[in-house]
Amino acid sequence: MKLVAQLEEFLHSAKSTPSRNDLGIRDWRILVHEASALSLGIKENSPGSVYTPPSYRQGESGDIYIIWEDGRLTQAQVQVPPQHGASAYWQMQLEEWRQASYEDPEGADIPLPEPLPIVAVEDREIERILAGEDELLFEQLAKLLQDIQPGINLNASIQAGWGYRHVRNSKGLAVSYQQSQYALSYSFDSLVGSGFAKRRLIRPEEWDNLWKRTKIYYKALQDNAPEINAKTVVVFSPSVVGSLLGQFIFPNLIGQSILEGQSAFKADEFKANKLVFHEDLDLYVDPLRPLEWGSYLVTPEGVPAQKTVLIKNGSLQTPILRIKDAKKWGASPTGVSSGTSGLYLESRQEKPWEEVLSGIEDGILILSVLGMHTQNSASGDYSLSAPQSLRILKGKIVGKRDVKLSGNFFKDLAFSETILGQEEMETKPYLVVRTGVQNM
Repeated sequence: MKLVAQLEEFLHSAKSTPSRNDLGIRDWRILVHEASALSLGIKENSPGSVYTPPSYRQGESGDIYIIWEDGRLTQAQVQVPPQHGASAYWQMQLEEWRQASYEDPEGADIPLPEPLPIVAVEDREIERILAGEDELLFEQLAKLLQDIQPGINLNASIQAGWGYRHVRNSKGLAVSYQQSQYALSYSFDSLVGSGFAKRRLIRPEEWDNLWKRTKIYYKALQDNAPEINAKTVVVFSPSVVGSLLGQFIFPNLIGQSILEGQSAFKADEFKANKLVFHEDLDLYVDPLRPLEWGSYLVTPEGVPAQKTVLIKNGSLQTPILRIKDAKKWGASPTGVSSGTSGLYLESRQEKPWEEVLSGIEDGILILSVLGMHTQNSASGDYSLSAPQSLRILKGKIVGKRDVKLSGNFFKDLAFSETILGQEEMETKPYLVVRTGVQNM
């Protein structure tokens, strides 16, 4: 019997007929993942070496949340029980869960079932790969090695995953759906690389565009470019923008942090729709985009996925609210999962990246930064080294410079001269800002 079925049957039984007075369960919810994953890799031009052997993994795991009759709470991870003695195993687990319970007067409720959105989160081609038709991934690995130029050390990883996601609770929620994942990443000499991560396979034209861009960046990194100056604008690449959003914006929009006074924003600022960024900017979470990495049907708490506008026209709209935070906030939970993969930043003044690039007379493109994890999230201030950056002159990438950045990301997003450039394959934009930058 699968993990989700065993858990569900056991919890129903334990709730209806508790074995001891202190083991009475008021409500519960479970989240179970069934997953198969295939991984291939290349280490310094060597495929399938001791460092990157092909691997296939299959397993089940889960999380449980219990509200006991006396109001105490338990959260725990769940593993597949032994084949023999499952009943005794679950009884022992129940007693351990009770021992690990804690008090929280404002603990979360268990939601009633609601209608779910329709969103594509599975690619049947990936299902076939995990069922044994895996030639495509090995062909992609071979193509990487075939196309790499002599003298370049290539590191790469290709992963495909397929499985089921089950969400159950004691109030009748019973959701099971299939989902897939595909991720490609590679780097040249550990200097520059590209990545692709969605719930579908990469298309040939996307593969070619990524490879072409990486070759252009790698070639530019071989030549030194003129030093930057007071007129140089900074261009954050999409990957760096994602890191900046994850460090400075997402944590400050979490309801719990706001309610506990640990955010850059205050609760009354949301109620007043305070203007915090430029009025052209919108920030929202959209888990309903087909086959995107950050798309899903329901959160682990059992809240249906929905598009949630966090900032509109530069003004605060709503924080990210879990069920517990929503109760204290006096609002509905937002249906937003954790992480920034489904976080989108847009501007009504944005342009295609190629058009933005052609208009930059004097700039520096930041491909990666060092020290992001050390920055103070609530202040927005950053001081970062960018040892692999590309000089832009008259709309062209002309070589590399090592630079150091210092500024404030909140001010970057509020400045009227900040420009967003969108590229079709990227979920995050290029961001052109006026910030502190100096030669290293």
